[in-house]
Amino acid sequence: MKIFVGNVDGADTTPEELAALFSRFGTVMSCAVMKQFAFVHVREAAGALRAIEALHGHELRPGRALVVEMSRPRPLNTWKIFVGNVSAACTSQELRSLFERHGPVIECDVVKDYAFVHMEKEADAKAAIEQLNGKEVKGKRINVELSIKGGCCQRRYQHPAAL
Repeated sequence: MKIFVGNVDGADTTPEELAALFSRFGTVMSCAVMKQFAFVHVREAAGALRAIEALHGHELRPGRALVVEMSRPRPLNTWKIFVGNVSAACTSQELRSLFERHGPVIECDVVKDYAFVHMEKEADAKAAIEQLNGKEVKGKRINVELSIKGGCCQRRYQHPAAL
């Protein structure tokens, strides 16, 4: 079962640390930590549900209550946009708002100095790319283009049995 963990500080939270926290509830098969969130895969459904109930609101770091919930899959037919040269001062919500002027945004994740934005419709994605590529946001000119598959930006823990 795939669990979403929000409000994580990827700079000082390791996959092993999260795996240890969640392993009290079931077998952790893998754990991937991004900038502000993580995904934990727990083998047993009952263990995943217990972890969600017990850890939602848990403070892994003082003042940072975790958001722990069952992961919801992203719709399959979205248009993934790569946004490069993102300012460290730009939040995911600010970037999302910028793209929402061009159409519905399904997901928006800022990772270090770049981001991925998933839009519902091809025409909206193309309009956003055309209008936003080269735009100055928080003091930096962003590079906006359709994303191509490949590359990895996450730190991962994998249970030995999953290898």
